[in-house]
Amino acid sequence: MIELKIQAVGAGLGVELPQEVLDQLQASKGETIFLEYMCDGSYQLVKHDEELAERISLIDGQMHEEDA
Repeated sequence: MIELKIQAVGAGLGVELPQEVLDQLQASKGETIFLEYMCDGSYQLVKHDEELAERISLIDGQMHEEDA
């Protein structure tokens, strides 16, 4: 587990991500990452992947069709 401290950033608050985390996300300065709420109440930090989002959307649509 990696500890992140909340600190003042301009008029708001933020956290500094260690290089280890950025490497795992394959993210760099200027890119957008997302804090995603999970069904178990936790959060997950993710880099948007258009291909993955499309696959999840298709799976979600199939799941709803099966419920009908």
